[in-house]
Amino acid sequence: MDTKDQEKPTNISIYKRQLVKYDSDSESISGGKKKANRLSISKKRNRYGKKKNQILQHRETKMEMLFGQTHNIKKLFHCCVPKEISDPVPHELFSSYQTLKTFYRPLYKNKVRVFSKMGNSIKNHMIVEFFPFDHMVEDRKKGWQEFVDFLLHRRNFINDVSKKNSSLLSGTMYAEGWRKAQVSSQIFGRYINQTKLNQQVKKMELNQDEEAAGFMKMGFFLSRVFQEIASGAYESCKSYLKEHSLPSLSQMNFNQKDNYCPDNFSSAITYTINDFSNKAHVDNDSDNWTLIGFIPIRQNGKIAYKDFDVEGGEFVIRDLQVFIDLPRVEGIKLVVLKTSELKHQTLPSKSTSDLCTRFGFSCQISKTMTNTMEKFHNNYYKGRNHTFGNYDDYIKRLMKSELVFFTIKFCFFL
Repeated sequence: MDTKDQEKPTNISIYKRQLVKYDSDSESISGGKKKANRLSISKKRNRYGKKKNQILQHRETKMEMLFGQTHNIKKLFHCCVPKEISDPVPHELFSSYQTLKTFYRPLYKNKVRVFSKMGNSIKNHMIVEFFPFDHMVEDRKKGWQEFVDFLLHRRNFINDVSKKNSSLLSGTMYAEGWRKAQVSSQIFGRYINQTKLNQQVKKMELNQDEEAAGFMKMGFFLSRVFQEIASGAYESCKSYLKEHSLPSLSQMNFNQKDNYCPDNFSSAITYTINDFSNKAHVDNDSDNWTLIGFIPIRQNGKIAYKDFDVEGGEFVIRDLQVFIDLPRVEGIKLVVLKTSELKHQTLPSKSTSDLCTRFGFSCQISKTMTNTMEKFHNNYYKGRNHTFGNYDDYIKRLMKSELVFFTIKFCFFL
C-alpha cells in the first residue's frame, strides 16, 4: 500500500517534466507527438476540403447543364426537394397561411436553385433571383421602368384576357405577341383589338415605327435579363424558337425580316395588374422554360421603390412545396420555371392604401402556336384561303375601310 502511494507521485512528476521539456525545446505546446497529430489532422482537413470542393464543382456542372453559369456565384443557394414531392393540400383553392407554414419552404432573398436528386443525376426545376432596389444600378432601374411603361401603354391596342378562357380569378391580365388565330381565315396572328386600333388611327395617335421600336427594345432588354439569370435556359428557349420557325415577340409581321430580333426567346408575353390571382394550374405551353417576373408599381405606373403596401400575392409552386415570399423584399423578383410541368398559382393580394399594385409578367412559347406552325410547314393549309394576322395587315385594312367610309360620306354630301 505504501509502495503504490510512493510510485504515483513519482510517475506524475516524470510526466510533468516531460511536458516542460517539450515546451522548452519545441514551438508546440503539446510536445512532439501532439505536433505530429496536428499535422495529420491538417492533412485530413485539406483532403476533406478538396473533396468538398470537387463535390460542389460537380454539382455546379450538373446545374449549369440547363441553367447556365451564374453571374454572381457568391450568393447562390441550393434548395433540394424530394423527387416524389407533390401538392400537399390539393383541395384548397388558395394555399392557406397555415398550409404554407406547415408544408412549404419560403424563398425571399439572394439567388436560389431548386432541384431534386434522382440517383446520381440532378433534375433542375426552377431558379429564383431577388433584386433589391438598394443594390440596383440606375441603368437597370431605368430599363425596368421603360419596360413597364411600354406594356401599360400597349393596353390601348389589346383586350384584357377573359376569365372564361384562363385560370384568372381576380385582377386583370393582358397578352401581347403571337398566338393561334381565333379567326377562321387566319392561321395565327398578333394579339390586337381592332376597335381600339381603329380609335388610335382616327385620333392620329398611332406611330407604327415607335411601336415597332418599343417591341425591339423590350425584347432586347428581357433577353439580356434572362441571359444573366440562367444562360442555359435562355439558350434553350432561343433555340426552340428558331428550330420551330416561330415568330419572335419583337416581330411585327411574320415571314419578314423587319423587326426580327435574333436574341428573342419567346413569342408572347402576358402581364397582370390590379391584385391579380389565379387558380393552381399547369400552363399549356411548350415543354420549355418560362421567365416570370414581379415588379412593385403604383397605380400611375411608376415603380414603387419605397412604401409598397401590397400584402399577400405569394407565388406558390405547389408541386415543389416552395413559394416566393413577394411582400418580404422591396425589389424585383424573377423566376425561371417550367410552367408546363409544375402546378403553380398566385395568391390574392391587396394594397392597404389602394395606391399600389404588383405588376407581374410571364414570357411564353405557346404549345398550340408550335403545333399550328408544324401544320403550316407540313402544308396543312396549302390551297386554303388563309392569311397571317400581321400588324401591318391590320393597319392596311383599317386605312382601307376608313378611305371607303370617307368616300361614301363625301359622295353623300355631294
